[in-house]
Amino acid sequence: MRSLLSLLCLSVAACGGFSPANVANTTPTYGKPAVAARSDVPLTIILDPQAVHDEMVLSGFSPAAVHQVNLIVTRDLKSALEVYFSRVAVSTPAAAAKAIGREVVTNVKIDALGWKSTDSNNSAAVGTMDWSVSMRFADQQKFFYRFTEHSVGRRVITQSSNTDALIQGAIEEGMQHLLKDMEAQGVQTLVAPADAPAPPEPPPSSQPPATDDDE
Repeated sequence: MRSLLSLLCLSVAACGGFSPANVANTTPTYGKPAVAARSDVPLTIILDPQAVHDEMVLSGFSPAAVHQVNLIVTRDLKSALEVYFSRVAVSTPAAAAKAIGREVVTNVKIDALGWKSTDSNNSAAVGTMDWSVSMRFADQQKFFYRFTEHSVGRRVITQSSNTDALIQGAIEEGMQHLLKDMEAQGVQTLVAPADAPAPPEPPPSSQPPATDDDE
């Protein structure tokens, strides 16, 4: 055990541990797909304090406080879903219960924020996020879309004081993977309004109908 602690003291998560992180200090940037037209079906994200804690602890050998975790939902998830939906709101569970009909209700859960070493010496690390998103129509209990992932960021840090970047990398990777999965699953098609207008009938032909004499 002592040798393990000695090794950790030489790593990115040195004996002093990671510095506290604040999601408010992050500015996630990632590639977003080009969408010709966004859905106008209302989508409500439920911000449940039992599923998304505002204060979390970075999991792993070197725990550290992570503040304002709810911004991952109110800022980052909302921004990601606005790629496909033009009417996205964040609400409490009680308010979201008032949604009706074909409105989309979205549950999100963040189970853990952590870190992963990128080499055998623990001299560099990336952030991780265990989370899930599920969608259903307000008038149904069954979810039509589910996404669950252990997201691993690509922003490599070598200083334990750079915890904000650690968290930012995990958010970026998670949101990008969510959008790719939604595209692959055809979520926009699934939420098309049931009463969407049918395509117009083709115009009548200007040619007179064929007769037996024409054959």
